[in-house]
Amino acid sequence: MQIQKLTDKQKIFAIAVLVVVACASMLLVQVPQSEKGAHMWTAESIPVPQTVNSSPTMKAEMPTVVPAQSVQKFSPQSATAVAVNADVKSWTMGDVKTDTPKIPLSEKISDYAIVQLEQNPEQLPAVGQQIQLPMLNGQSVVANVESTTTNPNGDYTWSGHLQGYGTDYPVVMTYGEHSIFATITTPQGSFTMESIDGLGWLYKNPAEIELSNPGANDFLEVNEPH
Repeated sequence: MQIQKLTDKQKIFAIAVLVVVACASMLLVQVPQSEKGAHMWTAESIPVPQTVNSSPTMKAEMPTVVPAQSVQKFSPQSATAVAVNADVKSWTMGDVKTDTPKIPLSEKISDYAIVQLEQNPEQLPAVGQQIQLPMLNGQSVVANVESTTTNPNGDYTWSGHLQGYGTDYPVVMTYGEHSIFATITTPQGSFTMESIDGLGWLYKNPAEIELSNPGANDFLEVNEPH
């Protein structure tokens, strides 16, 4: 086999190629490890962020919608049916801000209080109802409505007796166009309530005008204001 010797030019070219390859190898060795693997992530080399403790996100609660069928509408008829089995307050006691009634009060009266009531209620007391009557000193009594009458002048009167005492203590209350009048007999004596346009007095009758037979008449004339 005949070996061909390299010429001087070929030797120079070969040496140049070796120098280029050596320089390229040195550059590859000097590349930072982070840059070398910048696009070669593995499952082991992928950084895992630290877990952050946070409260769970609350779900927004939608407002509850009540079906239209379940909404109960108020009507005077339903109020009457309920009132038969419940106490109905006839008036309320006034407070320091209540105006003074237009009705003059006798000097003989020592126990009294201002009361307020609805002059023209939608539902007047009916037979079978129990009417709550607030009295003086924070007390109250209950009267059973036993009869009702429409008087010749158009006034409406209900009458009954104090609950728990049989027929010993009669109660009468009359509704006029502008006035309301009531007499209440109790074991502590007799009382009167009189008002004009929803504002009036509740007072204990003086001893000299105590009724000898209180509540004997269902009809009480109410003097209308002029």
